[in-house]
Amino acid sequence: MQTSSMEISHLKALINQKMYYAYIEQYVQTPQLDDDKLYILTSILNNTALPESKKEHYIVTAMLVQMALDTHDLVPNSNDFVHTDHDEKSKQLSVLAGDYYSGLYYLILSEIEEVKMTQVLATAITDINEYKMQLYYKDFDSFDTFIQVFKKLESLLITRIAAFVGEKTISGITPEWLMTRRLEAAKNRITQSGFDKVFGSWSEQIPVSDHHDALYAMNTFIRKETLLIEKRLPHFPAHLSAIKSYIKGTIETAPSNKSSLAEEG
Repeated sequence: MQTSSMEISHLKALINQKMYYAYIEQYVQTPQLDDDKLYILTSILNNTALPESKKEHYIVTAMLVQMALDTHDLVPNSNDFVHTDHDEKSKQLSVLAGDYYSGLYYLILSEIEEVKMTQVLATAITDINEYKMQLYYKDFDSFDTFIQVFKKLESLLITRIAAFVGEKTISGITPEWLMTRRLEAAKNRITQSGFDKVFGSWSEQIPVSDHHDALYAMNTFIRKETLLIEKRLPHFPAHLSAIKSYIKGTIETAPSNKSSLAEEG
C-alpha cells in the first residue's frame, strides 16, 4: 500500500496536536518531527492487516515517544552555567516536557489496551537510554566507532516496531539511511570548533580536532553507508516499494551525491 502526502500531513497534525502545550512552548526548544521516521513507520504499518485506527494509534504513539526522547536530549548539561531565571525555567521545563510527551504515549496505549506494544516501546526506550550512556561515558578512538553507537539509537525505535509487526527486512537498511540523512542535514551546522551544534552534549566524546576533520569524517561515513544502501535496495521486497522509492529519491537528491557526481563529471 502506498503512503500519500495527505496521510502524512494528517498524522503530523495529530502528533502536533497531542504535543502542543502553550506554557511549555514559551520556554522549551521542542525538537522537530522527523519526517523520515514518520514516513517509514507509516509505510511499514500500511503493509499490515491492522485496523486503520490501530495503525494511527501506533504511529502517533511511536512519534510521541521519539519526541520525548529528543526533548530530553535538548536539556542543557547540568554543569553548564545557567544565565537567567528564564534559562533555569527552560531547563526545568525541558525535562518536564520530555516526561509529558512520554506520559501521552502511555495514555494513548492504555486507551486501546495495547499491553504488548507498550512493552515493545518500554524495552526500546530502555535500550536507547543504554546506548546514550555509552555515548556519554565511553572513550571513543574514532568518529566511526562513535557513530556506530549513535546509529543504533537513532533507528532502534523504528526497527523494534517493524519487528513487532513482522517486518524485519527494514532493519538491514534503516539504521544506515537514517544516519546518513541526519548527517547530511547536520553538515551545514558544524561550527569551526566541530560538532557542538550537531550532536549536542555528546560532541565532546568525538575524537576530531577541528572543523575540517569533522567534515571529512562525516563525508567519509556518508559515502560508505550510501554505497551499502544502494547495494541492498535492489533486494527490497515488492511490498516495500514505497519505502524503496522514497529512500532512493533521498539518495539521488542528497548534496553529497550531487557533489560526487560533479567531481566524476
